[in-house]
Amino acid sequence: MICTHFWNRFLMALGLCALLAIPVSAQHTFDGNILYGNLDGPCKEVPELEWDACDLVFEFFTHNDTLDPQLGDPYNMLEPDWVPAITSPAVGLNDDVVEVYIRADDCYDESLGLHPGLTCDTSLHSCCFRGALPPAEWGDDWTAGWTYYLFDGLNPGGSWRTDIDYTKPLGYLQGAQEVDLTLTPDSNWVIQGKVNMLSGTTLTIEPGTVLFGQNATDGYLVIERGARIHAVGTPHQPIIMTTDQPPGLMARGGWGGLVIHGRAIANCADCLGGESCQSEGGAGEFCGDFDCDDSGILRYVRVEYAGIEISLNNELNAFTFNGVGCHTDASYLQSHMGDDDAFEWFGGKMQSHHLVATGQADDGLDWQMGYRGTIQFAVVQLYDDDGDKGIEGDNNEYDFDAPCRSNPALANITLVGPGADLGGSSRGIHLRRGTDAQIYNSIILGFRKAGIKVEHAATVARGVHPDPGVHCNMNSTPEREAPEMVLDVRTSPNPLGNTTRFAFDLPRSGLVRIRVFDLSGRLVDMVADAEMAAGPHSITWGTPEGVATGAYFYRVESPEGNTTGWLNIVK
Repeated sequence: MICTHFWNRFLMALGLCALLAIPVSAQHTFDGNILYGNLDGPCKEVPELEWDACDLVFEFFTHNDTLDPQLGDPYNMLEPDWVPAITSPAVGLNDDVVEVYIRADDCYDESLGLHPGLTCDTSLHSCCFRGALPPAEWGDDWTAGWTYYLFDGLNPGGSWRTDIDYTKPLGYLQGAQEVDLTLTPDSNWVIQGKVNMLSGTTLTIEPGTVLFGQNATDGYLVIERGARIHAVGTPHQPIIMTTDQPPGLMARGGWGGLVIHGRAIANCADCLGGESCQSEGGAGEFCGDFDCDDSGILRYVRVEYAGIEISLNNELNAFTFNGVGCHTDASYLQSHMGDDDAFEWFGGKMQSHHLVATGQADDGLDWQMGYRGTIQFAVVQLYDDDGDKGIEGDNNEYDFDAPCRSNPALANITLVGPGADLGGSSRGIHLRRGTDAQIYNSIILGFRKAGIKVEHAATVARGVHPDPGVHCNMNSTPEREAPEMVLDVRTSPNPLGNTTRFAFDLPRSGLVRIRVFDLSGRLVDMVADAEMAAGPHSITWGTPEGVATGAYFYRVESPEGNTTGWLNIVK
């Protein structure tokens, strides 16, 4: 198989949020990767320790190499092609694609006096190719159709972009939103200043909807802790968040961007003790003690020309994920031409996949403050002299050894610099300030500085994990894997008091079963168990007598697929 699931994928499908049972301490792993065409060499030493990172990359981890990955047209900025040839060393009919693991982090170590409670079962796919995309013979280019690459909104011939209908009427959004809000594609929507969804509300954005961040008011959108966003586009009708400046004047910093706050653990404050972290850009407060928090769904969403510098080192990014939990669904997202980072995670346990970052002025993927999630199938492309790094990873800039240490796991990432002939000072990966990281089966290509730099003694103080072992070899027989089917389910209100509604659109008729469980896996209530016709459904659930305040999870089974999610009951 090209991709196979680990057994704990099954646990996650059941919605379980269980104690991690992996008996491995958090350490670095960097294996199965290709570092090619990086002008300053593949690796950079750690001066504090007086050893060469390349000794680690090529002698300790033996499945990294410096071969040409043979991507189609990776440096093309208007029509990029990041698909490898079937003859590429990125393809798994060789001995250098490794198994991927998620190492246990230190955030639940009772000996450290940290939270001994619940954490999320997380997983990565094991795939017989390196980089974000399979060869054409093995699968489709998942970036095709919904992504966007124009520099300023004008086509090369000077005509306006055609993916936005500028003749639609305008709706205006301002200030705090105290009730649920639905945005439809019948209008284009203008974000004026800070627009924030308050706790207990849900923002629903329908496919094909366009939101304009108002440049004059530094418009930006915030999902507060306890609020949810339900922004589900399609490959043919992505949701577009962009600047209100006209084509030809669209540029980085045209508006603020999207910020999501969650209640997962971060180490920028005593979140486990009830304190909160303060978001960059004055966006609000975040973090808590619940790594399994659910802030909603983002799918086929594009954020363009975002990023505003409020003050030095205090910026809004295209996508900012603050203390976001692992039950938030984030996939098929593009950041284009942002003025700061494309995607940045501050703490939390968020899992993301199928990301595209193009033309940002700073970093493509950036994490700090105890981020411990997963990222898989992501492309970062830097332009000319503008971008900084493909990946920048920190723990805590004020305390390199702060517990609940950053420890993300990444696999199948394609990082493309501007190319050796285009100048700039870009670097592929920069790990610093005490972060741990596990990076597998990725491509780091065409950066002016080193492909990977490891900085600060605290970053490597906990050592490295042994060679993870080969996953695919010359005897592998790649096959296509059927896509996962997931039914899109909305719950409102959530948090709830005595009742909530399960809403979904059933594409075809069949048996639908909805069940609610407590954290031990005990069945609390059977909400529905019946044949249902194709079409929209809204099912009201009243909490049974005796159900206490706390976190519960639901599971919806249908012909379209299965979905799990969280219910937070407050009485």
